[in-house]
Amino acid sequence: MDGMGVGVAPVRYSVETRWLHWSCAWLIGAQFVLGEAMHRVPRALHGPIVSVHLSLGVLLAALFVTRVAWRVTGGRAIRFAAGTGLAGRAAPLVHGGLYLMLGVEIALGYLARWSGGNPVEAFGAVIRSPFGPMSRETHHLLGSAHGWLAWAIIVLAGGHGAAALYHARVARDGVLRRMWA
Repeated sequence: MDGMGVGVAPVRYSVETRWLHWSCAWLIGAQFVLGEAMHRVPRALHGPIVSVHLSLGVLLAALFVTRVAWRVTGGRAIRFAAGTGLAGRAAPLVHGGLYLMLGVEIALGYLARWSGGNPVEAFGAVIRSPFGPMSRETHHLLGSAHGWLAWAIIVLAGGHGAAALYHARVARDGVLRRMWA
């Protein structure tokens, strides 16, 4: 492990943890941009953007499941005592909130697609709905929830990033360095 001696906490998260974190972060950013772009581009570009969004969404879902499994099986490499004050209490809530919101967002993405009577097509594979037909109102509700939750994730992730920058530039406590490659 990076910087580890006997009985000493590691200086960095494991390579796997860092890779999963940054891969998910980049995919979430790309998914958000594509999701917003698909409603604002000329009709000729809509289909290709949706196709890329769906493929990256399936990839993100696989990485998310891997990341959750990695976290719950102890792959996180670093265990720190809970911080003090507001920041110490907020950090686990923000991390847990991001995990929960991303899991729900992924599920909503599948449901929104299927509720419109369309399969999820990713990298040439077709994932058909396990559910029967859904009403137009249900489709609209699922799509709207997917869109609004995407914005909530971006806002919370932006706050998470701002907190990391605070730790790097103001507190200078090495928090960001532990997750940086």
